[in-house]
Amino acid sequence: MDFYETRDGLNESNARRAMLAACDSAGLPLLPDAELLRLGENALFALPEIGVVARVARSTEMADKVAKELAVARWLAEYGFPSVQPTDTPQPIEANGRLVTFWEYVPESPPPASNTILAALLRGLHDLPDPDFQLPVLDPFPIMRSRLEAVSGIKREDVAFLAEACDNAEEDFRTLIASSPKHLVHGDAHRGNILWDGNRALLIDYEAVAIGPRAWDLVPTVIAVDRFGLPPKDYAEFVRTYGMDVTEWHGYPVLRTTRELGMTTWLMQNAQSGPEADEFALRMESLRKGDLERRWHAL
Repeated sequence: MDFYETRDGLNESNARRAMLAACDSAGLPLLPDAELLRLGENALFALPEIGVVARVARSTEMADKVAKELAVARWLAEYGFPSVQPTDTPQPIEANGRLVTFWEYVPESPPPASNTILAALLRGLHDLPDPDFQLPVLDPFPIMRSRLEAVSGIKREDVAFLAEACDNAEEDFRTLIASSPKHLVHGDAHRGNILWDGNRALLIDYEAVAIGPRAWDLVPTVIAVDRFGLPPKDYAEFVRTYGMDVTEWHGYPVLRTTRELGMTTWLMQNAQSGPEADEFALRMESLRKGDLERRWHAL
């Protein structure tokens, strides 16, 4: 089988070097053993000694997206919405060809946020007025295509399948977006993007914030029932709290297809070996077969 050659994408090693270079530029202490919290579109490092999380974007080409994240966070603070805030450090900082931002550190504390908490946060977010600054219209396809173009160590036939699947899904998605009311959406609304600050739940990660149908923020929770084993009663509680069952909306199948392609191309970035490779293979098989109930695993 033919594979794409490995390229120098974002990994823990080069992200850590960029984080340390940015800390040096910002006059912050250098902590080479900082804990890696997450590696995906960005790398997040915890620096609890100074109350900071460093967020390393893949490249300087993400400048507009990084600026949007900072603007959204500051705007949410103006409305008192429970969110995390960037530090006062002048930012973003360019380091080693990447962009680094610094955010307030919130220690993770159990228990994990419930779907009811997520629903309440989304209800509060969607009740806010639309921002008075420009946000992009929801469009997940460019980032999916960029992942496919920058693929590393993945079978060519898998990349080709995903590229064709994106082609097939995009027209339906664009037609739906054009005909639907569009408002502020978080863009990546799931329980993993909630932190607890004492007794206060915070909605984090503003990279995907956009203007689009609010249903987009509801789809991940219902996908969790079929793909990740979320009990139906938990989804029923989510629906009661938010006030809408997105599966009853005519655009749900289109949004679900798009979401699942996004979830799979996201995983693909780190699916060269180990559990990620096994999970990527499982997802690819289910997508090829059109199996909407095959269980996936969160990694």
